[in-house]
Amino acid sequence: MEESSSSNQDRARKPRDLTPEERAELRTGRAIRNLLNVEGWHVYRKILEAHLLAKRNELESPAESSLDGIAQVLRFEAVKGSIIGLRLALAIPEGILSGDKMLRQTLGLAATEDDDDQ
Repeated sequence: MEESSSSNQDRARKPRDLTPEERAELRTGRAIRNLLNVEGWHVYRKILEAHLLAKRNELESPAESSLDGIAQVLRFEAVKGSIIGLRLALAIPEGILSGDKMLRQTLGLAATEDDDDQ
């Protein structure tokens, strides 16, 4: 009887196998963490931020009087769409890392892949 209760305890302590989706999410988190640590990312981020600033300035500039109302609305919407896209591009890596952190906490894994056997 003691052997069966001992093996039940061992099974309860063993971590479950990760699903393919969980493994993929952890690999993506690792890749993004590595990306954010290279100089190329910092250069790319500055480029995106410069484009974002230019689009904000364009949005804040007075409407062109030579354009009709519809053309001005379309120009505004195009600039607004560019701003949203640039902000999204800047925010995606942090969102992925946040999801990676939550998944690791849920699975009881270490804070980073360096601390576990992934």
